[in-house]
Amino acid sequence: MTETPNMEGGASRPSLPAPVRWIEAAFATAAALLLFAMMAMTFVDVLGRYLFNHPLGFAFEMTQIAMGAMVLCAIPSVTLRGQHVTAGLFEDAFKGGWKVMRDIVVGLAICICCVFLAWRLSLLASRFMSFGDRTSVVHFPIGIVAWLGVVCFAVSALAAFFVAVRALAKGRTQ
Repeated sequence: MTETPNMEGGASRPSLPAPVRWIEAAFATAAALLLFAMMAMTFVDVLGRYLFNHPLGFAFEMTQIAMGAMVLCAIPSVTLRGQHVTAGLFEDAFKGGWKVMRDIVVGLAICICCVFLAWRLSLLASRFMSFGDRTSVVHFPIGIVAWLGVVCFAVSALAAFFVAVRALAKGRTQ
């Protein structure tokens, strides 16, 4: 694999295979579009409220839904890039093979956690859909957002597994 420059600290990371890049780009683009939609809706809501004394009645509820969907769509990209919020207290304590082992263990732990979250959220999504739970203003089915979360956590689990396998491959080449 070739190395590509990383934005943080000038370090490099292996380039990703094309299908992985496309999936990651699709989720990152979806998150960006949701963020833009929230921004545009807030702009129109504020404009309507202060210029025409007529705000969007659904803006608050749709912003809540879009915020949840945006965070869910960003999780696979964040997982693949390893950009979770972390505290590097012991970053310098791991060298060589121990660093590779740490990366494998962390990747597999994230994978297991994402699989667990996808499973639990699938149970909730099924219940939301069977009960017909909807939001109060626009009557948007909550189960759709929950199923989106299931897909995003499943893809994140695959991304974390990919990260662990990539760390294992990196360890074998050292």
